[in-house]
Amino acid sequence: MGQDIPTQFFEKIKKQASTEQDHQQFNEWLHTASESELEKILDQYGWYFQNQTDELHPDSDRMTAAIINRISGSEGVAEAGETKHKRIFLWSAFGKAAALAMMISSIVLFYYFKKKDVHQTTYTTVNMPVRKIVPGGNKAVLILADGSSIMLDSAKNGMLTTQNNVHVYKLKNGQLFYNATASKSNHKMAFNTIITPRGGQYQVILPDGSKVWLNSESELRYPSAFAGNQRAVELIGEAYFEVAKDKKRPFKISINHMQVEVLGTHFNIMGYKDEAATKTTLLEGSVRIIKGLSQKLIVPGEQATVAEHIDVASVNTEEAIEWKKGNFNFSHEKLGSIMRKVARWYDIEVDYEGKTTNATFVGTIPQSKNIEEVLKYLELTGLVHFKINERRITVMP
Repeated sequence: MGQDIPTQFFEKIKKQASTEQDHQQFNEWLHTASESELEKILDQYGWYFQNQTDELHPDSDRMTAAIINRISGSEGVAEAGETKHKRIFLWSAFGKAAALAMMISSIVLFYYFKKKDVHQTTYTTVNMPVRKIVPGGNKAVLILADGSSIMLDSAKNGMLTTQNNVHVYKLKNGQLFYNATASKSNHKMAFNTIITPRGGQYQVILPDGSKVWLNSESELRYPSAFAGNQRAVELIGEAYFEVAKDKKRPFKISINHMQVEVLGTHFNIMGYKDEAATKTTLLEGSVRIIKGLSQKLIVPGEQATVAEHIDVASVNTEEAIEWKKGNFNFSHEKLGSIMRKVARWYDIEVDYEGKTTNATFVGTIPQSKNIEEVLKYLELTGLVHFKINERRITVMP
């Protein structure tokens, strides 16, 4: 059946004008629709049903549960001896205010609670601390070549220092900018390091005009002015790069005993020490991944995963840079990986108690939310619960 059936049906639901025939047609469509069609409908109408959670439309939980049931059932049967991981769909939705442009739609979780009364059930076990754990922001320390440091989040806007005729500025929008127009190529190389703590992010405009967005708990080491026939930097953690084009001088990033080499391109590198692999995701241009004697060239839409070997796969590149847009993004992600992201952004410690779920989560949550709200969204699945004690989170089944 065509996509017009679910669209027309939900429009009637919004107007409370649906008939029994409409319900029958919709149920028939449910049994034939593909998973992508189901996800599209939830993306399109999840916002409406979320806004009804205080006073649910009599059809909202029934219809949403039916969709989730169909999606969960469409995954097929596990092979013999294989443990099938349950997928938790936490679709993004639009709230009433522009500041809450993206949030998790709790209505889609009714599949897990359809035998309960949503008005009488309390999901969260979060113990509210006296002082809230607030989201991160523009925080970083700049280490100069002479070893001195500048706290960028408290420094005033304007020129911060001069090194070898290179002026370093803090711009009003939280950027660090290097003006190297007056630099001389025969000057001694002076290296700077910018460090973002847990709960910090920062943007740097390098001497060649390349832009770097540094995620939480990350470091970037670079010269105050690029000299010679290449541009080389060192990265720890995660960063998004928009490299200025210069065919005569390739741009090289060293991270975790590997190199990423480009001429001019847009890409994201994630290589935290507590992650199993380093991932380079390409949005524009081309990138060469080098590890030991192995090399691979990736093109836009691909991601290179480097552990012992270099593996390349096609991915949704926008998911890799949601953090740059101010969002947590979970793409079939396990709880441990999610909690590492949360720990970096909110500067907290995480403990585990009991056997936690092996499910994978899908969704988007704004990083602007307090940690209690983020944990509550995860608890709505019914598969995980949390306790907060000062800056320590305990994860429980």
